[in-house]
Amino acid sequence: MAERIIEEFLNLVVIDNESLKERQMADYIKQRLESMGYAPYEDDAGAKAGGDAGNIICKIQGNPGLPSVMFLAHMDSVYPCTGKVPVVKGDFIESSGNTVLGSDDLSGVAAMLNLAENLLNKDRLKGHVWLVFTIAEEIGLLGARNLDLSSITADFAYVLDSGGDIGRATVSSPSHNTFTAVITGKAAHAGMEPEKGISAIVAASKAIADMRLGRIDEETTSNIGIIEGGRALNIVCDRAVVKGEVRSRDIGKLEELSNEIADKFKKHADAIGAEATVQMTREYNSFRVGEEEEMLVRFIRALERLGIPYVEEHSGGGSDTNIIYHKGIKALTISTGMDRVHMKTERISIENLLNLEKLMIELV
Repeated sequence: MAERIIEEFLNLVVIDNESLKERQMADYIKQRLESMGYAPYEDDAGAKAGGDAGNIICKIQGNPGLPSVMFLAHMDSVYPCTGKVPVVKGDFIESSGNTVLGSDDLSGVAAMLNLAENLLNKDRLKGHVWLVFTIAEEIGLLGARNLDLSSITADFAYVLDSGGDIGRATVSSPSHNTFTAVITGKAAHAGMEPEKGISAIVAASKAIADMRLGRIDEETTSNIGIIEGGRALNIVCDRAVVKGEVRSRDIGKLEELSNEIADKFKKHADAIGAEATVQMTREYNSFRVGEEEEMLVRFIRALERLGIPYVEEHSGGGSDTNIIYHKGIKALTISTGMDRVHMKTERISIENLLNLEKLMIELV
């Protein structure tokens, strides 16, 4: 048993899995489940999102009179994730250093496939178990957004997609707004008659300098991520585009800061005779898991049986949980043991993989 989840993880890591290019990964997962005698199916999320594969869904039949649980992990990893080479060094499995390792989220995928194999022993099985492998999580939770939950009869869910040692659970996550500000000024020759121009870059710069950015408080952040503008050094810039984001676990703070940022762009554009339009988009909504929620209670009890301490976390980022939670299935994000994610030094400890396997069985 101890060797199987490690072997599964190593087999997954060497498969390329860019967002919206998960075809090889999806085929591998389907083939593995079919070889166990299950009947996985693929939805149309790929077609809707512009990818080459859809979400993979598999139901493991259980006792219909008992609680039904869904496990979810995403198939894609961040760039660079082609040509991944895992290296076993002592107690860790690491990236070779040329790519990410992909433990985000292939550790979760490996744990779910391993669980399916463990559940071939029907004595272990309780209620129905649903396994869902989503696409394109890393570029906007696209698989979860396009996942039809109407046929998935799960009472609650565990999303295997956070870092740190096994035992950590994310009980709250922020709402997330993205924005695009377009500032329109007036072009003029910068050397001959600059006074006839209105610089969109100047307006954007003054607006940005006047904003609250970075860490606002323990549950609120904001960031400017992209600035574009200008055509030539000798032309007063007549158009600038600024893109950024606002996150907060408090919806009131999110809306206040979002409105404030939009107002700053318009104020400083108006001040020099430019114009600003700001498009604010809600990417996903926050969630907060109560202490009495069944999936959290069961998670803590499972950890107690294994002698693993429970650690409560409040996230500043989003995951498929943000989407699933608001689609009607209460969900909890739990750690898979991944470490240094989104970096070429990414790694995962063998101990965490083995503890994850034990935890999955206890949860079922």
